[in-house]
Amino acid sequence: MDAQSRPDNAEPTLFSAIITPHRSLSATGFTVVMALVATGFQLSAWAETTRKDVLVMARMISFLSTRPTGPVSIAIVYAPARAESKHDADGLVATLGSGLTVGPLTLVPVLVPVDQLQQMDGATAALVTAGLDDDLDAIFRATAARKLVSLSTDFNCVRTARCVVSVRSEPKVDIVVNRAAAEQSSVTFVAAVRLMITEI
Repeated sequence: MDAQSRPDNAEPTLFSAIITPHRSLSATGFTVVMALVATGFQLSAWAETTRKDVLVMARMISFLSTRPTGPVSIAIVYAPARAESKHDADGLVATLGSGLTVGPLTLVPVLVPVDQLQQMDGATAALVTAGLDDDLDAIFRATAARKLVSLSTDFNCVRTARCVVSVRSEPKVDIVVNRAAAEQSSVTFVAAVRLMITEI
């Protein structure tokens, strides 16, 4: 089935056409990123988290070296009083419903207000919503202390080592992992994933 005939709600696999193989950040790639920063390009521009983004995030969670299976709690970290964050959280809850099954996992959402991060206890991963720039340090301390993989569609969160994984699924799938953030969070992935991501 080609990309044009695939239904919008079809579940992609991590190794299907939705994923474009990536590599560790090369010297060229690093130069491009730094040039964009130097010229003021807004790397942190946030796009609404889509269903495809969530499916890719789910695959990344399934490829943790701990190999989680079955129902897993996914903390959706948000600020109820901030429209951007609330909108993103509402979209994630709508996508996940009472539990979204992707491969061996069923992702069960748990809304976690940014001022009640202790509610992440027992979660397997944390999805960091938009509009939380002022809270990213506190969020990362909380996720790292709990050894959670933190994921976002905001590249800036990963670039600044305050999230482990950033995901974009449009116009092509792009997955970036921050090594330092992963190490601080005691998060590792199976070896095959390294062919599908960019590490910084």
